[in-house]
Amino acid sequence: MLPVGLAIGASTGGPKALLSLLAALQLPASVYVFLVQHIQSSFVHILRRRLAEIAALPIEPAAHEGRVAPGRLYLAPGGRHLLVERVRSGNYRTRLTEDPPLHGVRPSLDPLFASLAEAFGPRSIGVVLTGMGRDGLDGARAIKARGGTVLAEAESTCAVYGMPRVLAEAGLADRQVPLDQMADAIRAACQEAIGLPVASRATH
Repeated sequence: MLPVGLAIGASTGGPKALLSLLAALQLPASVYVFLVQHIQSSFVHILRRRLAEIAALPIEPAAHEGRVAPGRLYLAPGGRHLLVERVRSGNYRTRLTEDPPLHGVRPSLDPLFASLAEAFGPRSIGVVLTGMGRDGLDGARAIKARGGTVLAEAESTCAVYGMPRVLAEAGLADRQVPLDQMADAIRAACQEAIGLPVASRATH
């Protein structure tokens, strides 16, 4: 199957939202998954442990110039931006940078989204969950410019309707999805990117 790149970002209220989402998230085998959560560096390992207890995907810390595989989720460390790159062999790797914070945060979702768009083109999918501020907006523009898909959490389930709101107001969100339906929406977007049949959304 064709490779798909999926990047998920969250800020305020994100850990609780991620626990709900990742417990339900089942993906095609060719999907590479990356995650940015705005959180203090000292709490990243706690978040990873909690997510690993419930997630259907194995959770790994992203490494600098680390080779990555589909079917696993790579979590950005605290204090560094996470990017993904396609290497000459056709495989992918993560890269960590100490570039200045964006929107007051590092890691920021914007550089991850932009690198995802460059690496996966029209098979890039960005997901923005609850959080304050505008992180993810510029990166979502990059994904849309390459023909990718952007999903935003609906206001009805956000702890803070900030990051998803700016995407919706900019016309960049292909869908605004309540959290309890987000796993299905992500899976459908991945299937569409690969060219697989998608089940009806009539029940959503």
